[in-house]
Amino acid sequence: MATVQIAERRPLYDAPDRHWLDIGRLRLYSRVALACYALYFGIWTFRACVLKVPGVFAPGGDFVVFWSAAKLALFNGGVAPYDFAMLRQVELAAVPGLAIGDGVLPWLYPPTFLLLLLVLGLLPYGLATLVFLVGGAGWYAWAMSRTLPWPSARMAALAFPGIAVTLATGQNDLWLAGLAGLALTCLRTRPALAGVLMGLVTVKPHLALLIPVALLCARAWRTLGAMIATSLALAAVSLLAFGPEPFAAFLRNADLARESVEKGAALLARMPTVFAAVKMLSGGAVLPYMIHGIVAVVALASVVYAWSWLCSFALRAAVLASAGLLVPPYLYDYDLVFLGVALAWLGAHGYRTGWLRGERELLVLLWLLPLWGQLMSTGMGLQLTPLGLMLALALGVWRIRMERTGKASTDA
Repeated sequence: MATVQIAERRPLYDAPDRHWLDIGRLRLYSRVALACYALYFGIWTFRACVLKVPGVFAPGGDFVVFWSAAKLALFNGGVAPYDFAMLRQVELAAVPGLAIGDGVLPWLYPPTFLLLLLVLGLLPYGLATLVFLVGGAGWYAWAMSRTLPWPSARMAALAFPGIAVTLATGQNDLWLAGLAGLALTCLRTRPALAGVLMGLVTVKPHLALLIPVALLCARAWRTLGAMIATSLALAAVSLLAFGPEPFAAFLRNADLARESVEKGAALLARMPTVFAAVKMLSGGAVLPYMIHGIVAVVALASVVYAWSWLCSFALRAAVLASAGLLVPPYLYDYDLVFLGVALAWLGAHGYRTGWLRGERELLVLLWLLPLWGQLMSTGMGLQLTPLGLMLALALGVWRIRMERTGKASTDA
C-alpha cells in the first residue's frame, strides 16, 4: 500500500506522537463519555420506572409511535396508524399521561417501514422498547466495528453523542445508519448485498436521496439494481399487505409535516437543517428554502465530484454520509447519528494516511455536534449544526482534491 510521504509534507501534518489527542487520551475520553451516558440513563430510568416521578417518562419515548403503529396495523389494517385519533388512543394506553403537542406523536413513515415493524407489535410495549433500543445500538456498533481499523477508534465511535441522543428519543436511526454503514463497508466486495442494505434505508426516504446519485456516478450497476429491486419489493409487499390507502395517507401526513415545519410549529431548534437555521433567524419560508436549496445543490455536486472519479473510498463514503444530511429540509437531531458514519470514514482515512494540521480538532468538534441541539439551540434560538455538517463535507472534498492533485495517496 502506498503511503503519504509525511516527511516531505511536514507543514501539512501533525506529528502523531506529539499531538494532544493520542491513542491513550482517545481511549480515556471515550470511556469517560460512556460512563457519563450510563450514569445519565441510569438516573433517568430509576426516576421514571422506580420512583415513578410524575411527568418523567422512560428513555426512548418516541418509540411509542412505532409500537402503536405496529399494533394498529396488526389489528386494524395498514391505514389505521395514519389516523391521529386512533393512534392517540393506543399511545396513551401504552404511556398514560403522554403529553406531546396535542397528545399524539403522528405516524409520518411510509408503509414500507410499517411492514418491518409488525413483529414488534406482537410484544408488550416495555419488552418491544428494550429490543428496539438495545438491538439498534448493537447493530450500529457492529457496523462501526466493520469500518474502523483499531479498537480505540471503535470505542470513540460507540461514545459518539449521536447514539445517546437517538437512544434517549427512541428513534430508528441507529438501525438505518447501521444499514448504511454496513452497505458502505461491503460495497466493493459484495455489491449486491450492499444494494439490499441501501434499499432498506429507503424506509426513511429523505435520508437515502443521494445514494442512487453516488451509485450512478460510480457506475455501480449491481448495487444500484439491488437497491432499486429491494425498494420495489418492499413497496410491493406493503401494497399486498395493506392495500393502496396507506400510501395515500402517508402522502397526506407528509404534507402536514411540511406545513408544520414551514409555519414554525415544529421544534426548529432541534432540526439541524439549513432551512431551520435560516427560518429561526428570518421567519417566513421563501428565504429559508432558497438558501437551503443552494446548500443542497452544493452537497449534490460534492457527491458527484467524489463518486465520478478516482479517490480513496473512505473519502467517498464520508462525503456521501455528510452530504446526505444537508439535502433534506426535514431532519431532527437524532438523525445526526449518520454523521457518526462520516466521522468513522474520515477518521479511518486520517489514521491510515496521516493527519492534516487541525483535522483531529475538527473531528472532535464534529463528534460533539449532536449535543448542540439538545443543550444549546433551544436556549440560544440559534441553530449552528448545519455549519458543522458543511465543515464535515468540506473536509472530505478537500481531502479528495489533495489526492487528485498528487498530495496524498488514493488507496485508503
